[in-house]
Amino acid sequence: GQANAQLGVMKMVGNDTKDYSLGFGGFLKAGFPVSDGSDVTLEIGADIFILNDGSDYTDGTAMCPLKAGYRYTLNGTGEGFYLEPQVGYNIYGVTSMLDDQGYNVDLKYHGLILAAGAGYLFSIGNVPFDINLRYETVMAHGGSNNLVSLGITKSFSFGKRDNGN
Repeated sequence: GQANAQLGVMKMVGNDTKDYSLGFGGFLKAGFPVSDGSDVTLEIGADIFILNDGSDYTDGTAMCPLKAGYRYTLNGTGEGFYLEPQVGYNIYGVTSMLDDQGYNVDLKYHGLILAAGAGYLFSIGNVPFDINLRYETVMAHGGSNNLVSLGITKSFSFGKRDNGN
C-alpha cells in the first residue's frame, strides 16, 4: 500500500464565513489500488480555521474528518490528472466563538461530509507528489461548513511493493 501525508491551505466559503482567515490542515491518506489507474482511498485529517472576531485568535473551528474516496486518473496510468469524490464523517468538530454577551461558547458537532476533488499526480525522481483542489461540505448545526482547499502531498510507501519482477 501507499500512504500520503498532506499539508493544505483552506478557505471557508459561504454564509457567515467572511471573518474566518485562511485555515490549515493536515491529513494521512492511504490508497488501495483497484485497477491500473484507480485507487480506493481512506483519509483522516485535522483542519483548523481561525475566527477574526477580536478574541486574540483563540476562536475558530476545528474538525477531524474521516473520509473514503475513489481516485480515478483520467489517462488510466495512476499519474496525471485525476478526479476523487469522497464521502465521510466528521468524527469531532468544535466551533469556539464569542456570544452576544462576549462570553466564549463552544459548539460541538458531528456530521456527514461530502467532497469533490481533482488533482495532478507526478513524480520528481522516484518521489511521487500530488497537487490537489477540493470542495468540501460538512453538515453541522442544521447547516453546513463549506470549504475549498488547495493541498500538496508527498507520498511514502509502507510494506513491500511488488514491482512485477
